[in-house]
Amino acid sequence: MSMISTALSGLIAAQRGLEATSNNVANAGTEGYVRRRTLQVEAVTAGFGLTADLGSGVRVTDVQRLYDSFLADALRDTTSSEQRAQALADLTARLDNLLGNPDLGIGTSIQAFFDKAELLARDPTSAAGRQQLLLEGDSLAQRFSQLDSQLGALGDEIDRRLGDVTARINAIAASLADINATMARGTAGTNDLEDRRDALLQELATQINATVVRDEGGGVTVMIGNGQPLVLGNESARLELVADSFDPTRLQVTIDLAGQSVPVSRQVSGGALGGLLAFRSQSLDPARNELGLLATTLTQAFNLQHAQGADSYGNLGGAFFATGAPDVLDSAGNTGAATVTASIADATALAARDYVLLWNGSAWSLTDASTGAPLAMTGSGTLADPFRFDGLAVSAGAGAAAGDRFMIRPVAGNAGRFGVAITDPAAIAAASPVRTTRSLANSSDATISLAGIADVNDPALQQAVEIRFEAAGTLRIFDSANNDLSGPLAYASGADLTFNGWTVRISGAAAAGDVFSVSASPPGSGDNANALALAAVPGRGFLGGGQVSVDHLAARLVSTVGATALRHRQDLDVQAGLREQAQVDLDAVAGVNLDEEAANLLRYQQAYQAASKVIAVSDELFRSLLGMLR
Repeated sequence: MSMISTALSGLIAAQRGLEATSNNVANAGTEGYVRRRTLQVEAVTAGFGLTADLGSGVRVTDVQRLYDSFLADALRDTTSSEQRAQALADLTARLDNLLGNPDLGIGTSIQAFFDKAELLARDPTSAAGRQQLLLEGDSLAQRFSQLDSQLGALGDEIDRRLGDVTARINAIAASLADINATMARGTAGTNDLEDRRDALLQELATQINATVVRDEGGGVTVMIGNGQPLVLGNESARLELVADSFDPTRLQVTIDLAGQSVPVSRQVSGGALGGLLAFRSQSLDPARNELGLLATTLTQAFNLQHAQGADSYGNLGGAFFATGAPDVLDSAGNTGAATVTASIADATALAARDYVLLWNGSAWSLTDASTGAPLAMTGSGTLADPFRFDGLAVSAGAGAAAGDRFMIRPVAGNAGRFGVAITDPAAIAAASPVRTTRSLANSSDATISLAGIADVNDPALQQAVEIRFEAAGTLRIFDSANNDLSGPLAYASGADLTFNGWTVRISGAAAAGDVFSVSASPPGSGDNANALALAAVPGRGFLGGGQVSVDHLAARLVSTVGATALRHRQDLDVQAGLREQAQVDLDAVAGVNLDEEAANLLRYQQAYQAASKVIAVSDELFRSLLGMLR
């Protein structure tokens, strides 16, 4: 009987091996399946003597999953990084196509507008030229508005995508908690549950980066962000989308822990969720700020020059473009009654970023809204002495409660508010506000020219005056009533002479008795001095101490977005390569190799046949023995 029992144990072991191998072959194409193998040990021999020496056959103790948790963790990490890179590459490419399109980009529209300004400078009295400049200004405003709307639509899309991703994460977390509960009850079929669990963890990695901790019973604890538990035992938390405390149209990600909502948007860095959040904070928001800064700088620089000219009516030029004041957003969590107002104090010092002003109960502090880095500011915050930083003047009223916060967005919304402020073509200030002439009776060849407007707000700017030379090196300035306005002034050929807000330059050896006049430009003047200056605005330094021009800002916007898109495409290639290698490493251990399984089938088949032959021989011997005893 021991021979039959031993052979029978071998038969059963070979059968279990065939079953495990056939299951491997059947699931060779199943996503997440981990191949199995049977674990065999020699059966414990009972008794003594000869039987103990020969053994009692084989016993199958377990069906083992050929799985390496360290390789699986590496695969999840690289998968999470790849999915983040994928989201960033796709979205930054769309942003690049939107802002960097050579035909539809904002730089083309700006150039078209200033081309019309240059045409006007060639014929400043042309009504058609003035009308074309206004129409091109309207087209430029529409392009700014369209881009701002498209960036806003991209932000709305991010919110919708966040909803889809968080819903999937919540579903995966709930399924993992169910598997934990099932495995804790000791239900049969643990290998299948572990396959399902690991497949869910791998899918979770495509959505969010997570830390996985396994317990002895096969269950897992899943943590996200700064250690917030997403799955703990048979319980799962939920990710939720809530309105941003400053902007209710923007959604932020929180995790619900024991009824308390904890923000995790800044802690999530991987998976599709991390990619969406990173794109919004690192690419979309900066692009919108850069576009707003471009609109603001163009407005300020063009208006500044336009105000230094005179229109067809002889009036000083007013604002040509308009954008709006900085936005101040109250936090939804504020409990105090304080209000904060902001205005542009120095347009040349503006920066493309947002700020958060915080009252801690005793003092105000300023941080960068994107990074949280502290920023310096001067002033006391009152109307008479406002806080000053990056070209802004900010005043804070009384009544703030500890923890009250205010977001200051100086330029982010200005692209959508950019527009042409005038409708009358004749109101375009193409001429200089004053003109200069030399008396025909002058005895010398000295000439006079307008060097610029020193102070357009000087009330006497357009007052008619005469510059009279008492001697070759001395002059006086008189008004139309022959009043001496200046007293004797020394003269040097080619030197600037500034008075009444204007600056003129007299060149040559002026003689005693020479007279030069400065007076208001007459209505309908054909002077094009200010039109020429307007056409040169985009190339003239304005921001950063005169180092950054409108052209520079437009080019910086396009190049930054393009470089970011290229960098993320390259990073995607790297991350995809790392993920593929991690997959290969795991598959080498856990994947089904059909050649190997075919060899196992043959081995188990031969073992099965051999065990069957032993049983047949044993049966024949037993029958022969019975026949001898009859």
